[in-house]
Amino acid sequence: MLPINFHKTFTPERHLLSALVEYAALGKEGNFREISVATGIPMGESSGKVPAILDYGRGMGLIELVEPSARGAKKPILTTFGRTIYLEDRTLSEELTQWLLHMKLCRNNMGAAAWNMVFAEGRNILGSVFKRQQLEEYLVSRFGPGNNRTGPLVMTYTEDSALGMADILIVNGDEITIKKAPIRDVYAKGYTAYVLSLLEQYFPGQGQVTFDDFNRDTQWFDICRWNSADIERVFESIEKTGYITVDRQMKPWIIERRAVSEEVWPLIFDDIA
Repeated sequence: MLPINFHKTFTPERHLLSALVEYAALGKEGNFREISVATGIPMGESSGKVPAILDYGRGMGLIELVEPSARGAKKPILTTFGRTIYLEDRTLSEELTQWLLHMKLCRNNMGAAAWNMVFAEGRNILGSVFKRQQLEEYLVSRFGPGNNRTGPLVMTYTEDSALGMADILIVNGDEITIKKAPIRDVYAKGYTAYVLSLLEQYFPGQGQVTFDDFNRDTQWFDICRWNSADIERVFESIEKTGYITVDRQMKPWIIERRAVSEEVWPLIFDDIA
């Protein structure tokens, strides 16, 4: 998981993430300075945005870093999700794209620690409506004192240059509100691909997983802020894709996978006009 200060106070600007995605798609590698020259991501002599954008790209599931051929270099490669975004929504401006990037950044295994603490762990502690000071105090209680523990987390969702177009988080004066993830039939394939990827990461080799075990480990329902009725609606929509079925004979219900995520990621925008 990405540490509390991985971002160096920088927000995940979409045009910089897009440049990184293209760099990875072209199969390039280089040190921070070379990546900066090739992508236009700012980088000074000793500091800059390249390390943070690389980490955001990893935390958001767009890229993975593999062994480079040159010492000191970084070689990002696209994930299947990242390739879909590269081909279908290179500006990262679709609502579904921004929600998926957000969900991935909130994961407790490969996401960012502060994001997971606020959007997942914090559901029953912070709630969905809180003050800026409450947020800062909460993060200090979890990570210890430091200079501005909140960092760019809030700005990530208020600036259109980052993830501000999806209304994931709303700021009104000193008050912050976390919104529910949208439940729309046209997002069914996107959510299906994501659920399949979570099953593969958290429950490898298991064909069936109960809803309780699934959320205990992945925290997806908490990140989405869904109640039980919302979850039922989402899985009714997901089931219609044919890639996942739900066994409702038992309580809790059981998720059964019928595909692998790599099959479904390329299809996630098929139903979106």
